Amino acid sequence: MNFNSPILYATFFLLLMTGFSVITFLYQNRRRSPESIYKLIDDLEKKYIY
Repeated sequence: MNFNSPILYATFFLLLMTGFSVITFLYQNRRRSPESIYKLIDDLEKKYIY
């Protein structure tokens, strides 16, 4: 079986770019802004301390 080299490289590049974009999308969804972190801490303090 003979693979065409440019097609193989293009497929590898497309898979690599797709994987990279999925990872960055998931990472951006998991990040929190400082305001939301402060709100979370404040809510936890109200729930457990007061």
